[in-house]
Amino acid sequence: MTSLSRISINNDGFFQTTIGDAGISAHQIETLSTRLDPLRQKISQWNNPDAVNFLNLPVTNGLTEIKKLGQEISQQFKQTVVFGIGGSSLGGEMLINTLGSGDHKVLFYDNVDPNTLGTLDKIKWEDTCLLVISKSGNTAETLSQFLTMLPTMNQVLGKEGVQKHTRFITENEEGALYQLGQRLNIPVVPHPSVGGRFSVLSVVGLLPAYLGGVDVDAVVDGAHAMAHRCSQDDINQNPAFYNGAAQYLHAEKGRTLSVHMPYADNLRMLIDWFRQLWAESLGKIDSQGINKGMTPVAAHGVTDQHSQLQLYLEGPDDKQITFFASSGAESQGHTVPMEFQDIPAIEPLVGHTTGELFTAEFQATRTTLSRKGRPNRTVSLHERDAYAIGELIMLFEMETVVVAELMGIDPFDQPAVEESKILTRQYLAEFGKNA
Repeated sequence: MTSLSRISINNDGFFQTTIGDAGISAHQIETLSTRLDPLRQKISQWNNPDAVNFLNLPVTNGLTEIKKLGQEISQQFKQTVVFGIGGSSLGGEMLINTLGSGDHKVLFYDNVDPNTLGTLDKIKWEDTCLLVISKSGNTAETLSQFLTMLPTMNQVLGKEGVQKHTRFITENEEGALYQLGQRLNIPVVPHPSVGGRFSVLSVVGLLPAYLGGVDVDAVVDGAHAMAHRCSQDDINQNPAFYNGAAQYLHAEKGRTLSVHMPYADNLRMLIDWFRQLWAESLGKIDSQGINKGMTPVAAHGVTDQHSQLQLYLEGPDDKQITFFASSGAESQGHTVPMEFQDIPAIEPLVGHTTGELFTAEFQATRTTLSRKGRPNRTVSLHERDAYAIGELIMLFEMETVVVAELMGIDPFDQPAVEESKILTRQYLAEFGKNA
């Protein structure tokens, strides 16, 4: 059990002492330590106070300015609409879904489904701020969202109103979004030089989160504390090194499906954010031309005990599972009354809370998997609060980088998706020819 402030990780289910021959050993992790030396050097550089990177974002993100802008927006408008996709949307939406509160509504549009975008026709733009987010400034979906909505906004607000109601977030001054900002006199907020899927702790994720009532100070504090722990040289003291190495070793055994299974409804979106981080960072071809990667799979306890668990227990041994549990859940919920205890299926439930049932089901699932030799670990949140979520964000980002280092790939690029973008433009042009 490794204690990490407001979270803890029980990774016993990864090891031979718990799951037998299917597990790994502490010695195997130790043997990987020297392979992380290049990463240790990178971390030293990343921790430079002047460096801008995902690990240093808790220090360099300009939180004071983010909150000032958030205050201006929340004072002027009743709600905010966010146009963005992938890393430009998932982080902020995850933080609000997990931690949000307050009266300022934040709506995310991360697709170009015409039916979904049609709901924007009912938006009261007089009360709305629009955030348009694209690191490159050339994201086709995001540009289309804004440009197709611009005539309506012009009609309702006028050109000066559009300027007042809109903010762009982008990095690339050569990109279309920046050029639109110059042409339309719309303020442009700088996007940090950090890839979208690693940008949640910047203005990209923190500004929408602040508007949605998230305690962004606590998120950043938790992430900062975890960044410090994940900068330790000793693999046994560094939670990202240790757990990343363990996951890599199981992947080498063929367990390349990474199932993340939260036992809390408000953590579902955390896994949606993680899926992009894991998939886009690790799905690569290495220098030897070998396809690498681990596929993230989202599950939800206790629901998926009744839809996926059979596969996890007796299907192919190609999975490793991360559970998420909240401390103290067993003491919560209403109690099943005594009235119907004569019915056999109800009798075991009588006198117990739904929280006790919830916890018992999680424990039973974890134990059964271990007895079947299926690798698993449990992340426990001692407090399901902003600080703990900040810790998890940074831990998952660093685990991703560790696994990438061991696989011999670059976690920060995504070369393969460019072909799809090129083909999208080609197919779009064909529609014009056939019109």
